[in-house]
Amino acid sequence: MSEYSEYNTPNAQRPTPNLCPKSDDTIHVVLAVYDPKGTYSQHAGVVMTSIFENTKSKVTVHILHDDTLTEDNRQKFIRTAEKYSQGIELHDVTEYFTQFSFPTYHLTIGAVYRLVAPRILKFEKVIYLDADIVVNLDIKELWDIDIGRNCIAGFHGAGFETFSNYILDKLNGGDCHDSINSGVMIMNLDAIRAKGDLFDDAMEWFSRRYHLAFTADQSFINAYFTGSTNLIEKRFNFCNPSANQDIKNCIIHTPGSFKVWGMSGLPFQRLYWKYYLKSAWGENITPSELADKLCSVAETTLSFFHMTPYPC
Repeated sequence: MSEYSEYNTPNAQRPTPNLCPKSDDTIHVVLAVYDPKGTYSQHAGVVMTSIFENTKSKVTVHILHDDTLTEDNRQKFIRTAEKYSQGIELHDVTEYFTQFSFPTYHLTIGAVYRLVAPRILKFEKVIYLDADIVVNLDIKELWDIDIGRNCIAGFHGAGFETFSNYILDKLNGGDCHDSINSGVMIMNLDAIRAKGDLFDDAMEWFSRRYHLAFTADQSFINAYFTGSTNLIEKRFNFCNPSANQDIKNCIIHTPGSFKVWGMSGLPFQRLYWKYYLKSAWGENITPSELADKLCSVAETTLSFFHMTPYPC
């Protein structure tokens, strides 16, 4: 497999001359997209847009995807980056996962894509972000954190101090005192590559321990990088804020039931739809189309809680 995507292949024809800035001061952000229904790309696109809206520095977003990425969504990623004169590189990782057959109730395929990053991205470090996120700060604040020779950095998060998680971490070979929520990470790719082949080591680990990986690849990450982890401030991975909590100058992450794209009226959901309208997914959308989309989201949210939606 080539280590290059179609947008960073040497001598390839790029969509625009300035689409992929490569200067040393570029911030590199990784998003993973597994999109069999064609609807998930939008969320990654909103993450991109929220970064571009709040960041003055040069940014290149790397989309790790498989063959579920449609051409329409591919072009929307490109147009969103073009709008802000920022960089976008799309890396097809399908071939790495043709033999991926672990139980999906423990492991979602898209979540594991980030484990290929040290192989295919030839940079010193990257920021990894989940797609159920809205960035409400200048991402350079996170990028500028010095994690030394450690492999990763993330927020410790609530719940890791519970007895059950302590036991699971011990069984997996980790330590709950430096466990992190893997939805927001600084990845020191040079240090990770020096440690070993992250993808091969992960596949071998999962083949033996997937039944203990109750937090999916986060279980592996916390076991594998024990002793080589930096802890960062809560504001860089502010999980599930309530309606009365200040969400300024933070990265909002919603691993719980109330997603950033939901319709519960929470402040971070308003931010999501604000950035949606600024992305290529919201371009040229009519009021009627937007209303239909919001009704669809509302019905999905309410059905999750077994409630009857109001007629739209």
